[in-house]
Amino acid sequence: MKSIKILLILLLLICKSFAQNIYEVQPGIKNNQIILELANISITETAQIKSLPKFSKGGANGRIKFIGETEKSVELKAGETREVVFRFDVDYNIGTTKSDTIEFLITDNNRINITKQFIFNYTVPKEYKLEQNYPNPFNPGTRISWQSPVGSWQTIKLYDLLGREIETIVDGYYETGFHSTLFIVNSSLPSGVYFYRLQAGDFVQTKKMMLLR
Repeated sequence: MKSIKILLILLLLICKSFAQNIYEVQPGIKNNQIILELANISITETAQIKSLPKFSKGGANGRIKFIGETEKSVELKAGETREVVFRFDVDYNIGTTKSDTIEFLITDNNRINITKQFIFNYTVPKEYKLEQNYPNPFNPGTRISWQSPVGSWQTIKLYDLLGREIETIVDGYYETGFHSTLFIVNSSLPSGVYFYRLQAGDFVQTKKMMLLR
C-alpha cells in the first residue's frame, strides 16, 4: 500500500492551478491512498469544497481503480483544515504502460477551480516471476499473472501430477512489464492438482493449482 499526502491551501476568490506531482507505484498493489489536506485560510468565510478525480485523455481507467465514492464534499469553516482520503487499487496487468495521469478537480462555493495533477510511474520488474493463480481452487476459470524484466519469448504450460503436458496457456513474445491471462480450463479435465510452468529463456518457474468440479 502506498500513501500520498498533499496539502492544498484554498484561497477564496482566487483561482490557482497546482503543479504536477510524480510518484512511483507498483502494479498489483491494493488499497493505496491519496490524502488531500484542504485548508481554508479565510478568516471570515465558510467554504463548501468538492473534490473529484478524473482520468487524463487515454489515461488510467482500468489500470487505476478508485474504491468507494469518487466525489467527496466537505465544509471548511474559516481557518479550518480537513483531510479528504481517496483509496485506489493498481491493476497488475498494465502491459507495457509506463505511466498514467490523474487530475483532481477541486471547487468551492465561489466556483473556484483548482486542478491537482498526479503522475504515477509504474515500477519496472527486476526479475522474472510467476504469481499464484487466482482464484485457487477454481472452476472453470482462473487468472495467471507474471512479470518480465526484459522482452523475450515466453511460454506457460499446464501439466498433470505425472508431468504430462496438458495444454499450452501462453506462447508468444512479451515486452518488459507485468502481464496476466485468464485461463479457462478444458471441460473434459477432471478435478485435481495441476502444475503450470513459466519458461523464458533459461528461466523456469512452476506453481501448483487446483481444479474443483
